[in-house]
Amino acid sequence: MKKFTLLPLILILSVTFSYGQITEGKSYMSAGTYNSLAMILPEGSAEIAPKEWDKFLKKYGKTKRDRKTDEYFTDDAEIKEMSDNTIDIYTKFSGSKITVWFDLGGTYLSSTEHPQPYAFAEKILNDFELHLKILLVEEEIQAEEEALEELQEAQEKLVKDKEDLEEDIVEWKAKIAQAEADIKQNILDQAAKNTEIEQQKTVIEKVKARLAALKVP
Repeated sequence: MKKFTLLPLILILSVTFSYGQITEGKSYMSAGTYNSLAMILPEGSAEIAPKEWDKFLKKYGKTKRDRKTDEYFTDDAEIKEMSDNTIDIYTKFSGSKITVWFDLGGTYLSSTEHPQPYAFAEKILNDFELHLKILLVEEEIQAEEEALEELQEAQEKLVKDKEDLEEDIVEWKAKIAQAEADIKQNILDQAAKNTEIEQQKTVIEKVKARLAALKVP
């Protein structure tokens, strides 16, 4: 890393969004105890924050995770708004808290010694917080849209079920009408058959009478 030289006065953008509070203080990490910036992550973002931090810092440099120290290290980051030289960035995530150390080359970033670079470091953290909030809202929208889709699918099924039931009713009504007609016809058929039966009984009686006449001596 090159030796640190403070940039000439730069324009610091005024952040008007509602951000979480960033605290400054000395914190311990693998390289020692140095000045750092810490911020509470947006609620619900602790799980995605480390991966998103890696993506977020890609415009400045490549970030790697040290599994032994559980720290994220961005080597030779190029942040012109903070320094003409490259910067090493150390990051730790602890629950819902992110702590970041900016090694400017022999000295660590502090608000008293480096007010303008420090202001931009705050902007980085604030922008990261906003990035996480946007992701969370997008995830919420996606979840709500999926819930809506499930409700719409359920509604479509109800509509289809109603159409099927209506078709069944039409079919059942036709069957009932046919059954009623069949019953009426059956009653007529029974009456006709009873007439045939009585007629047949008469025929039998006549035949029996003839037989009886033949048997008379």
